[in-house]
Amino acid sequence: MRTSRLAIALVLALGAAAEGQHGGGPAEIHHIHGLALDARDPEILLVATHTGLVRLRPGAPPEWVGAHRFDLMGFTPHPGRPDLVFASGHPDLATYRKEGVGNLGLLVSRDGGRTWRSVALRGDADFHALTYSPRDGGQIYGWSVSPPTGLHRIATTTWAVTSLPTRGLPGALALAASPDPAGPLLAGTKAGLMVSPDGGATWTAVVGAVSGVPVTAVAFHAADPRRVYAYALRADLGLLVSRDGGTTWAPTGFAAGADAPVVALVAGPGEHVVVATGRADVFRSRDGGRAWQRVVEGGRPVAGAR
Repeated sequence: MRTSRLAIALVLALGAAAEGQHGGGPAEIHHIHGLALDARDPEILLVATHTGLVRLRPGAPPEWVGAHRFDLMGFTPHPGRPDLVFASGHPDLATYRKEGVGNLGLLVSRDGGRTWRSVALRGDADFHALTYSPRDGGQIYGWSVSPPTGLHRIATTTWAVTSLPTRGLPGALALAASPDPAGPLLAGTKAGLMVSPDGGATWTAVVGAVSGVPVTAVAFHAADPRRVYAYALRADLGLLVSRDGGTTWAPTGFAAGADAPVVALVAGPGEHVVVATGRADVFRSRDGGRAWQRVVEGGRPVAGAR
């Protein structure tokens, strides 16, 4: 079990802020790393942050989910089971003092994020990109920035870990797996969008609008394998949508600033799409990305947003 000095330093640096946020709900929401929509009620949004998981409901103040204030660097929901979510990152200070582990590996929660359990690579992996795939009974794909660095596949039935060779994949800013068990895996990278047809073993560049342009976020629709959203970091592109599984792409008209691109993205159920930027702005669309409403601005929930 290896815990890097950087991970320990990050835990200690975040500790004081997290310790002071156990009462009530957060006044602001910063450092967003992941999003999830509740399949039972897509008006409910989960936001994974540096200091814990936050629930947003229309017309209500933000609220903490559970007692832990983990730094959730990676986060992904199960597309069909609202209470099943996966994450990665670093513990809050209280947990670190008790367990002495700086990297939590793969975390699973079966109660919507109220409680967490480390199930794989505890003390080793720090997944900054995670995605769930229904392939082979359920797989988690994660890109770890801490040794063992690279792409890993973890079976949700046994928690067995496979380190993948990732031929052709230089790194991953974001990962997205098709809701079709036989479908592809996508990776947003600094060099463009990459696709793997074989469960992450080999990768090739996706041609077209997303070729050679940094892609900072990507997501399949939760139930429609032909609909994919990707954020391309170029002024004339921004958030793109594909309705043929990633073969062709069209701009939605949404673009964030070049200094604060989209860093988290979730699509579905229905026509719901939500994005979060590096400036801690959160925008929601209820019509597939044609019209948008800002629900969080600079970390502060927008009054009257629904």
